[in-house]
Amino acid sequence: MTRVHVVFLWHMHQPEYRDPTTGTFVLPWTRLHALKDYWGMVKLLERFPEIHATFNLVPSLVRQIEQYAAGQFHEPWFDVAFRPADDLSEEQRAAFLARAFHANRDQMIRRWPRYGELYDKANQLGSAAAFRFSTRELRDLQVLTQLAWTDEEYLTGHAVVRALSEKGTGYSEEDKTALRAAQAELLSQVLPEYRRAWERGQIEISVSPFYHPILPLLVHSDVAREANPYSHLLHPPFRHPEDAREQLVRARAMAEPLFGHPPAGWWPAE
Repeated sequence: MTRVHVVFLWHMHQPEYRDPTTGTFVLPWTRLHALKDYWGMVKLLERFPEIHATFNLVPSLVRQIEQYAAGQFHEPWFDVAFRPADDLSEEQRAAFLARAFHANRDQMIRRWPRYGELYDKANQLGSAAAFRFSTRELRDLQVLTQLAWTDEEYLTGHAVVRALSEKGTGYSEEDKTALRAAQAELLSQVLPEYRRAWERGQIEISVSPFYHPILPLLVHSDVAREANPYSHLLHPPFRHPEDAREQLVRARAMAEPLFGHPPAGWWPAE
């Protein structure tokens, strides 16, 4: 029988979601994917010690995770999800409900009966939902939107999170406070988990140029014609090979002190 060699290479990439002028996270996806995916995917390998994998971590993503792990961040979606439900203004209610169901309907919303019930109610009410949801319904929705974006192992293995997931409805403000603390704990574990996996020899870490640019275009934008002879070119062309080099220098400088090794390789962005 022919032996097949399979390489597992996971590319962990979210763009830079911080507003460059305020530092505010304008979208929540780095935090949510860190909670649901980034920690659990490497943690899962502990169960299968003979399986090895490579994880490509985009440096600008890593810096965002570090900020979340330190608890030094401002993200409006996080703020409204954990604000006391009876303190939400009409504008905040509307903003919360507009984003509360941005999840896979069948795999993430319907999995939680109460979440599915509130999803159906919001669809029936349309724009009136912000005025027709009770405080209790809003509080349940606040908790469930966060549980739905939580890693499976954390849902079953963390005592507080497991109890909240089993409760299913009728959440209190104390429950939300406990969930917020559990989230902070999980976010602080994401990057150390990759270092531990690398130190035990089960994974390698590669990186992309720091902000995930297309390096050839930084060197000289006319290179676009090599891929598509009809590309519209910049006049004058963008030509900054020193910027391309800096993207590589910064990526290496990020990885080595954080993970204890220089990156094992590079992922050419895009």
